[in-house]
This record gives sequence, C-alpha cells and structure tokens, in this order.
Amino acid sequence: MLQIAIIDDEPLALQYLDLLLRKIEGVHISEKYMDPEDLIYHIQTEHIDAVFIDIHMPAMKGTDLAEQLINIKPSLHIVFVTAYDDYAIKAFELNAVDYILKPVKQERLTITIQRIMERKMAEQNSVPENQATVIKDLGALQIYQGKERIDVKWRTSKAKELFAYFIHHHEDTIRKSELIDLLWSNLPWEKANAQLYTTVYQIRKVMQQIDAPIKIISQKEFYQIDIDDDVQIQSREFKFAAYDLLKKENINTEQYFKVLDVYQDEYFAGLDYLWAVHERNILRDLWLELIIRLAAYLHRYEKSSSYNMSKLKELTDFDAEAAEIVKEKSWI
Repeated sequence: MLQIAIIDDEPLALQYLDLLLRKIEGVHISEKYMDPEDLIYHIQTEHIDAVFIDIHMPAMKGTDLAEQLINIKPSLHIVFVTAYDDYAIKAFELNAVDYILKPVKQERLTITIQRIMERKMAEQNSVPENQATVIKDLGALQIYQGKERIDVKWRTSKAKELFAYFIHHHEDTIRKSELIDLLWSNLPWEKANAQLYTTVYQIRKVMQQIDAPIKIISQKEFYQIDIDDDVQIQSREFKFAAYDLLKKENINTEQYFKVLDVYQDEYFAGLDYLWAVHERNILRDLWLELIIRLAAYLHRYEKSSSYNMSKLKELTDFDAEAAEIVKEKSWI
C-alpha cells in the first residue's frame, strides 16, 4: 500500500485530488495539508512513500518544499501538481517522479501512481545481497561494498569533507550552525544555509546511487548520520581492536598483524582537515604502541630474518618513525 500525503493551498483543489487518488487501488492518503511546516513535521515522524505538491503556494514554493523534504527523506517520491508549465526543468533536477498539470484527470493520475510503484519496486530490487559496506578512513577516504571499491564522484570538495565530518561524528547529533561555521563561515548566513542544504542533498544522492545503507537525518536545527549496524567504519574497528589487544599481557602475533594491517595510513590521509588532527594523533599513537610491543616481542622470540620480522617491516615502511621503531626494537 502506497502511503501518500498531499499539499495544496487551495482547499477545493486539495479535496479534488484526494478524491481522485482514493479511487486508485493500492493507495492510502495518509494526510492532506495546506501548511508546509505541518507536512515537514509529518515526513520527519511518519512513514510516507510519496508527496503530491502544488508548486504555487504563498508560504513556500513547492520546489523549495520538495528540496527540504528530500533532504529529510531522500527516498521520498515527489509529484508536482500545477496549473503552470514553467517549472518542468526544476522538477527534473529534483528527480521528481512526475509533473502533472491542472486540472488533474483520473487517467493521468493512474499513470503517475504506476510510475511510483515501478520506481519503488526497482529500488527494492537494486539492494545488493549481504554485501557489507566499509568506509575506509585510514588512508584515503574510500567506500567499499564487499571487496569492491566504489567509484564515488563527489560534486564538490565541500561535499566530501562534510561526509567525512559526519563519519567522524557518527555517534553525535550536529548543529547546523556548527557545520556552517566549519565550511562556510565566509558567507552570509542565508547563502551559507543554502550551501549546507545543497551539500547535504548531494551526499544523500551519492549514498542512493551507490546503494549505501547510510542516511543523513535532519531534525530541526540538527543533523545526524544514520548508519546500519552492518556498516563498518575502518577507524572505529581499528580503535576498538587496538584497545582490546593493549589490555592483554600476552601477545598473539596473528591478532596483532590482523589489526596492524587495517592501518594503511593516517586518518583521512592526504586531506587537510584541521578537525581530524586530534583523532588522527590518537589513532597513530595506538598504532605505534602496537608496533612497539610486537617488535619487542619478535626481537625476543624470533630471528631478525624471520617471516614475521619481514612482514612487520613491510607494514611500517610508509612511515619513517614507525620504520625506525621497528629497526631499534628488533635489531638491538
């Protein structure tokens, strides 16, 4: 059953569209609205598949409302209803399901509902089967599905940094004002706020395109990233595993190498994000501590020409300080 909401500033037009939609099998009208703010709240709190939006409304243009709704719920299907034919290009840019001219006809509306159902079916069928999504942030920022690296095309460097910042704060809610101060402090408030909305929208589109179970949730003055439990964040996995190993007195070389192999480079290597420096230092210190302990253990129990010694050299050759630690601890 399709859950549909309708918004129009004209009561008669609202009632007429409601009447036509109720005649179509498989459709349930969740609610009708005249106030955009009420609809926005509904989308944040209730499950809705599609929204029929009148473009010309006094409180807010339908296209602007659609952008806000998509920012809240990227999977939402938008249908524009209007008496004018001059917003078709904008509707296309927003990836609207359809663009219907008033007066609405029953036959035309049935075609629209069929399109929504087809899109919904295609989205369900496109979900990959049990392929874990991995966000690699130790080294260059990359996204993997299973063993395949996804070719992510970020529209702007700001979109990439904002996504990285969301990952960095994956357990937190973030004030929108904080994000504006971080990325657009040089712009007037209105322009900066518009840039934030646009960039969040770009991130959501990328996540949809690569079928990643990652969503950006908007809640009034806050954003929060919603990540499925089976999504792995490389730095998080490394940190938990490293702390666990350092708590143990005994050293298991296989476990140490498994954890060290995750650290392929510094946190967000090659990306000059000042906000990442503190976490970068924490992770690197953990990595160096594991190397110190393993190098000392191998020096004590194995020959300097052993396979494990050679392997440890290879794992640290990209970092001069780590390579020097291995040399000092293993060949004294």
